[in-house]
Amino acid sequence: MPAESSVDPPHGVSAEAFLPVSATQRVLSQLRREVITAELEPGGVIRESEIAARFGVSKTPVREALQTLLIEDFVTVFPRRGYMVRPVGINDIGHMMALRSYIEPQLTGIAALERNQLLIEDLEAALQRQHEATHDFQERLAGATEFHWLIARVSKNDRALRLLRNYFDETTRLHYVFKPVREHVVSHVELNAHRKILDAIIAGDPDRARQGMQSHLNEAKETLLRSFY
Repeated sequence: MPAESSVDPPHGVSAEAFLPVSATQRVLSQLRREVITAELEPGGVIRESEIAARFGVSKTPVREALQTLLIEDFVTVFPRRGYMVRPVGINDIGHMMALRSYIEPQLTGIAALERNQLLIEDLEAALQRQHEATHDFQERLAGATEFHWLIARVSKNDRALRLLRNYFDETTRLHYVFKPVREHVVSHVELNAHRKILDAIIAGDPDRARQGMQSHLNEAKETLLRSFY
């Protein structure tokens, strides 16, 4: 990896250094994965007692895990019934992609300035992973997420990374919830956009890298918004 960070990577990106070590972390990791992959569907109710029985733990680690998901905005409190997996609205997409557009192009410019051989090799590998997984949607999505994460990590800005990790996970969830978005990640449009960004980073051209990421995010936003119609 091009830079060290204390921020856990988003869903689908290798996380060997962040293996759960406690009951709370184990429950949190699994519940987060199920929310992100829509196994726990938007609008679905999560009850502490049911989760505790399922994992064979007390309610305390379940409650702590759900509080973290509440902070991350993946669930909301459902009075007298537990928690509800937060539905996704059209405004959520607009706000999330606007924030990504404020952050990611700037970090992509930094990556172009700070590039090194290891970063380039890692980005090439992520792009290759995305390209080769022709019939594996999950693998392609993981490769796409890794591509964005590798670029963002170069900044060593943990505050930005914490925000982006949640935005990446929310974007991943949208791919599972809406089929048109799922089709986009396996399209040549997506691959070509990533290729242009990588070429700009390799060339050490921060302006072109920023513009490439901005264009990519604009196009991704339009795809996400169209999924509602």
